[in-house]
Amino acid sequence: MIYTTQGVMQRQYSQLDGDDWQHLLKSVQHPQWLQASNEQIESYKHTNAPYVVYGTSTGLDRGQSEITARSILFIDVDDNGKDYQTEAHHIDAFLNSFTVNHVIYPTISNGIKPSERLRVAIPLDVELDAEAYSQVWQVLTHYMHLNADPAGAQKAFKQLQGLYVYTTQNAHNEPIIEADGKPLDTAFFLSKYENLSRTTSASRRTTGVPTTGNIPKWAMNNRKIINALLDPETHYSDFGGWDNMLTSIGGWVFKSTQGDIELSADVVQATNDRGISPIPFDDLKHKFASWSKHWRY
Repeated sequence: MIYTTQGVMQRQYSQLDGDDWQHLLKSVQHPQWLQASNEQIESYKHTNAPYVVYGTSTGLDRGQSEITARSILFIDVDDNGKDYQTEAHHIDAFLNSFTVNHVIYPTISNGIKPSERLRVAIPLDVELDAEAYSQVWQVLTHYMHLNADPAGAQKAFKQLQGLYVYTTQNAHNEPIIEADGKPLDTAFFLSKYENLSRTTSASRRTTGVPTTGNIPKWAMNNRKIINALLDPETHYSDFGGWDNMLTSIGGWVFKSTQGDIELSADVVQATNDRGISPIPFDDLKHKFASWSKHWRY
């Protein structure tokens, strides 16, 4: 089933009949066009941009209903440190090796925010519930070497997905459309999850921060912070959440630099920008002002 909204703040779905994959293909082949400033685009995202959920929902009220299954899997790639063309063609080659249908298109933030900013959409041979969707998502992102973590799959399961909007800013990056293959073989990729889970657990045991021995508490904290700076999406749960990680990093930089508030802000913003679902800039600015009141050196 197809559930659409106009603007991410919309609280109601509109339900459409038709084939999910064909609807997505048409939206990419014939996108909305928008000529606007960066600031106008941010407003447009909230009020008019086309968003969609493909799958099954218990109702049309976003606040009351639940998404119980997804028929198309989405992966947002926001900051792998590559350009759009390099990353898009890498993903395209991987999926083509399995003759899997897919579309890859620049998001509405492409050309405004740094790095690739692209979205991958892959039709599934059967609808998946939240657990299976997360497992397939993790396998795909792992084998494509995308900078992402399981939290992204969990959030993405209920998350609205922005359809392709052609803007002046992202016009230089064209979508990739593969419609001559087949839907993703979900059973095959689910079968790879157990091995991936064992490998990941072993890696964490051998590379994680030591919790025993005579290591001073300040050194343990430094290791924790540095791990988060290197790979925030993997380590933010060590702090109890994304916000907690950012304020801990900011306070650590502030203390280590004898009160350099500008550098602290730069590090917090750079870390936030590497997230799958970063805090919007204006919200982060307000949070930073509140957090910094409690920092000391």
